[in-house]
Amino acid sequence: MKKLLIVFIFPILLIAGCASQGNINFFIKPKSASKIERVAVLPFMNYSTDKFAGGRARDFAITALLEKGIDVVPKGEVDREVKRLGVPNGFYFDVNDLRVLADVLKVNGFVQGSVDEYKLERRGSYAYPVVALTIKVIDTNGNVVWQASGVKSYYSTLGRLFGLKSKDPIIALQEFTYQLLQTFNPKELKSKK
Repeated sequence: MKKLLIVFIFPILLIAGCASQGNINFFIKPKSASKIERVAVLPFMNYSTDKFAGGRARDFAITALLEKGIDVVPKGEVDREVKRLGVPNGFYFDVNDLRVLADVLKVNGFVQGSVDEYKLERRGSYAYPVVALTIKVIDTNGNVVWQASGVKSYYSTLGRLFGLKSKDPIIALQEFTYQLLQTFNPKELKSKK
């Protein structure tokens, strides 16, 4: 009887212990989002203590968008034009700034984001990453056509119990950026018309 109990309980513990906790919420305007073909990924805000987290998340977002077949303006061109406009830190844009950027960069959408949390939590000797992101796509008039935000903890009960190494924080940030962007697919929306 004990062996039978172990055979049934161990797989359940294994599955539950490996699962990471988190949630993603998103909003989309299908008609507007389906028109997005070429975007400029603007600098990401960084509210974490890791000074490189915003830049990393931006790079991961660019790669994820390119993988989806979306035309993305090279980061250097975007940064040069943002600097030329004189936008403080490259984060706060008014509608006129967006229209000027859209004309110069020949885009019909912008991607903005923020790393809301990116840290290594500790429970005893066990450390695991926690990531919170917000990413949005806006049109050239400043209207949000898609936005996703979420938080994910890579805590694992099994990892803690058996001393297993948790996911690398940079890999966790990359995975979560990709997960958020899975909810944005303008090409799929276009084909449904």
